[in-house]
Amino acid sequence: MSKKRTNRTAAVLMLCAVMLVGAACGKSNPAGSTDSGKAGGKNAEWAEKVGLNKTETVDELYEKAKQEGKVVVYSQSSRIKDVKASFEAKYPGIKVDAYNMTTNDIVEKVIREQGAGVFNSDVIFVKDAAGTVSTELTSKGLVHKYMPKDLTDKMVEPYKSKSPGIVPYVSLRAFYYNTEVYKEPPVSNWWDLTTPEWKGKVILEDPIQSADTMDLFLAVVKNADDMKQAYKEKFGKEIELNGTENAGYEFFKRVLKNDPILVKSSDEAVDAVGAKGQAKPPIAISASSKQRDIAEKGLKVAATYDIKPKLSVVGPNYLYVANNAPNPNAAKLMIRWMAGEADGKGEGFKPFNVMGSWSTRSDNGRTDQPALDKIKVWDYDTDYFYNNFIKFREFWLKNQ
Repeated sequence: MSKKRTNRTAAVLMLCAVMLVGAACGKSNPAGSTDSGKAGGKNAEWAEKVGLNKTETVDELYEKAKQEGKVVVYSQSSRIKDVKASFEAKYPGIKVDAYNMTTNDIVEKVIREQGAGVFNSDVIFVKDAAGTVSTELTSKGLVHKYMPKDLTDKMVEPYKSKSPGIVPYVSLRAFYYNTEVYKEPPVSNWWDLTTPEWKGKVILEDPIQSADTMDLFLAVVKNADDMKQAYKEKFGKEIELNGTENAGYEFFKRVLKNDPILVKSSDEAVDAVGAKGQAKPPIAISASSKQRDIAEKGLKVAATYDIKPKLSVVGPNYLYVANNAPNPNAAKLMIRWMAGEADGKGEGFKPFNVMGSWSTRSDNGRTDQPALDKIKVWDYDTDYFYNNFIKFREFWLKNQ
């Protein structure tokens, strides 16, 4: 077995283990984490006891947080290092221990730690990762929402009152192309990626390693009717399935036959597309927020959002308080900071308020990019993603 396939197989086993570990934790209920699989129980009592249902002033929280002395953050974004710097400058006496990990690693770490009765983290900053956060963490009380009213009052629906946790911003996947060669986007339909023109020249983040890419690909197979219509618009005829169950799976079967380049990160994808001096540059599907690096790196690359049938799936970024967090007041203060504070001007939100990210608030969003409601996107379907991600992984590996 090749090293490439071995690494992918190991990744599958690790991610599938998240579900198994979560199930085991739900049964074991270690000390301090009882009733984690229930809506109530000691976890809910703890959340109420530390005031996660309250809206306190920053001054009140800071006085309490200084007594705690630190806050531990598990973050799915490397930009947490910038948040650490601004938070420690704003709130002297509170140290930030920030750990940058993938969402999948965070989920597994939280489940294993709390399953062993270890409560190390305070703030959990994640995406849903094929519904694993909603299913394995929030619904079992391993993390709790903290949504102070003076922040949520500024948010738009569904993030104002219908969210399982506070969402400071959402992000998408975008299609990237080289602007040195192409003066306008060279693709406009997902099915373009299956044509001979783009054989060996499509860069994808491997969904086995990227939770965001997995979410997007699951949205494609769920919305197979959209993909069927897009095929007809592209080729002028009805699609014929070749042993697949719908047009979504058929798309990925054909893409994989077209020799895509699989990479591990958004940086790797966008850098490869935007490198100068290429005669036949590739295109890529990658994180929309990577546009923040284009000028600094001197890349010749741009993103397009105009793709049929739809561009992407909306990816909310959630902030939670970990169950039995040792520093709950510092956790609340940090979440407020990262969500922009009551006036929307908190420095903690600035690292995330970049091109390719969309604030959920009405008072601090960017005006130099298309409004989110003007971009055609699929909804995030937690239940479908959670119930189908193993099936899709098996399909993906089988057809590589």
